[in-house]
Amino acid sequence: MSRILVVDDESAICWGIKELVKSLGHEAEIAASAEQGLKLAANSSFDLLLLDVRLPGIDGLTAMPQYREHLGIAPIVVMTAFGDLETAVRAVQNGAYEYLLKPFDLAEVRATINRAFAANSADSSPGCTRLGEKMVGETSVMQEVFKRIALAASSDVSVLLQGEPGVGKVDAAHAIHHHSSRSTHPFVVVNAGSLSPTMVETELFGHTLGTSSNSIQARNGLLAEANGGTLFLNEVAEIPLSIQAKLMRVFDKSDVLPAGSDRVFSTNFRVISATSRDLSLRVQAGEFRQDLYYRLNGFEITIPPLRERVDDILLLAQHYAKTLGGVNASFAEKTQLELTKRQWHGNLSELHDAIKHAIAETGSEVILPSHLPEPLPLRAVESESTNPTETLEQLVRRRAADLLGDPASEGLVYERLLEEIEPTLLQTAMDRFANEYAPAARALGLHRTTLKRKLDQYGMAK
Repeated sequence: MSRILVVDDESAICWGIKELVKSLGHEAEIAASAEQGLKLAANSSFDLLLLDVRLPGIDGLTAMPQYREHLGIAPIVVMTAFGDLETAVRAVQNGAYEYLLKPFDLAEVRATINRAFAANSADSSPGCTRLGEKMVGETSVMQEVFKRIALAASSDVSVLLQGEPGVGKVDAAHAIHHHSSRSTHPFVVVNAGSLSPTMVETELFGHTLGTSSNSIQARNGLLAEANGGTLFLNEVAEIPLSIQAKLMRVFDKSDVLPAGSDRVFSTNFRVISATSRDLSLRVQAGEFRQDLYYRLNGFEITIPPLRERVDDILLLAQHYAKTLGGVNASFAEKTQLELTKRQWHGNLSELHDAIKHAIAETGSEVILPSHLPEPLPLRAVESESTNPTETLEQLVRRRAADLLGDPASEGLVYERLLEEIEPTLLQTAMDRFANEYAPAARALGLHRTTLKRKLDQYGMAK
């Protein structure tokens, strides 16, 4: 039987966790403050600590080093409903084994407890306290992203960042580097999509003097410049197959051979990659090496599009306004409504540019809807396959797998997936038939009242 210390000022959470712990055959002690928990930890031994962040008196993160002195190598699981990137990074850097986001269900807590006991020791990797680029977000999906960034920063594993254009993959890469043990070393960016096919090899690997008619001096490549730091391969899917093979050699051998040279140079860097494409489909199409895909995908982080984090839009807009010089800018109520109802196909990049335009447009401190530029049109989705149905199937499979693997979605997967797909179908039909219920319902094969009810359910009724 193991002993678990639960430190949280919410009595309902403590009761639920204590009952769960008992059902697992373990013993739980409860503390309502960090100070009370420290007294228990000083006078008794525990095999696991579940620690809330927001506590009366000393907060959980500040108390973590003191708990570590008493607990030794026992895992510490941090719990919070107020996660941001800095909180996640501090938790991991202070030695947290895992980071639980409230609200959570008991199945998630059970799985975390089992994983913690299966681990040999808590991850106490040292990290840098210097903050990188500020990533803004309070929604649960962004808290999960912050958690994964913090976990990635605490190790040296290769990271693959995935997401639509403009979601903030570059900021995430910077954040991982800035919070890692390599933060004092170079962060070298390779924009694969903008490299000339004829120059990509010399840009990456360097060249000796006289290798070509244009090489009037020897040059270190970007791989050599990244030594000791982080190599960021942006839009990695665009790297030519011939160069992918040479990159695999670098990753395998940890050395670089410049063009025209017979001498290799040892190198040591961490790799972070980013893509807006589905690399698995590229692998199937023979356009991306499978071994390189597995090498790059050591730890995957998917950054959600802005339309999946609507509650962050006003927070982001205020943040952009402040950083763009509009310190005293405010958003009229109609502007706030307009910002939250737009689809933002360009994601953060489009929102940033819209706020920049509005600040330049307005002569007052209040931003009105008329100060915003027209929204970007929906870009045609570039097919990753010659078979569009196959691409759609891949997307649905991936989303279904995400939901099935999410403890918070247990028993709700069907409903949640339907809620994500059905509104788009209904809206498309209504647009097609000029918001006339009868023809739209006939085309969909639904009764008119059923269509009306569903539109009401999703808040889409005209």
